[in-house]
Amino acid sequence: MKLKFEHDYQQKIMLQAFEETFRLDSSAAIQTWRSTWMQELKSWHSPYKLIIDCTNLIYVDTPDAQDALKRMLKFFEGLFLRSIVGYGLDPAKGHDKLPFKMVASFEDAQREAGVRGMRDPKAPVDFRGSIQFQNHFAQHVIEMSFSDDVVIDTKEKLDAIKSKLTNNLMQWHSKWSLLIDCSRVTFDPSMRESWEKMEKLFKGFFMKVSIGYSPVDSNRENYPFPTFRARHAAVAKLENEGMFMGNEAQCRSKTSS
Repeated sequence: MKLKFEHDYQQKIMLQAFEETFRLDSSAAIQTWRSTWMQELKSWHSPYKLIIDCTNLIYVDTPDAQDALKRMLKFFEGLFLRSIVGYGLDPAKGHDKLPFKMVASFEDAQREAGVRGMRDPKAPVDFRGSIQFQNHFAQHVIEMSFSDDVVIDTKEKLDAIKSKLTNNLMQWHSKWSLLIDCSRVTFDPSMRESWEKMEKLFKGFFMKVSIGYSPVDSNRENYPFPTFRARHAAVAKLENEGMFMGNEAQCRSKTSS
C-alpha cells in the first residue's frame, strides 16, 4: 500500500491519499492501513479531522472487512480522531458502502470538514510539496529534507519553508534545533541574508541552531548554515550541545566532516 500523508496542524487536519490502487477487502488489508496510519500519529498530540482521497481505493463490503473497518475507526476515535470525510466518490468501487461520509471532490470534502484553502494532495509536486519534516521530540530536533532536487534561489521559496516550518511548530512546546538534509538542495549565495533573517525570526520561537549534512554543492560555503559531509557528524555536533542522542544518528556513511 502506498499512502501519502500531509498535515495541517493549524487547522487540525490530516490528509491521506491512496497513491495506487488498494483493495480494502479483508481484515488483513485494513490492518495494513491501520499500521501505516499509526506511524503518522506520532506527530499528533491533539484532536484532528481526516480527509481521505479514495480515488484509488476499492472497498469490498465483506462481513470480515466491514467488522474490521468499524473496529479500526472506533480505535482511532479513541486517539483523538473527530471525523472523517472521503472524496472521489464512486459507487462502482464500493465507496457508497464505506462507514464514513463520501463526497465527490476535494473542495466538497473541505466544506464537510469545515476548513478551506488546503492544497489537494493530488496536485502536482511543487517546491512547497517537496519540503518534508521529521520531528525528534525527545532530542529537541526538527529534521528537514526535500523529496526532489531543489535550488533555493528566490524569496518565495524561503517563504514556503518559513510557512511550512511554522505550521510544523504548532506541535512544539520546547527549544529545538533544525537539522537539514542537504543531499537534494543547493542555495544561491544571494539567499544568505534572507535565510539569516528567517533564522532570526525562528530564534524568537525557541530555535537554537540550524545545521546541515550531506551537501550536494561542492562549495559548502554556499549554504547559509554550517554543514557536515555525513549525518552522523552533524548529529555529533548537536549531541555535544546536548540536543540529540548519538544512537539516533542512523548515519548514511562514516565520512568525517
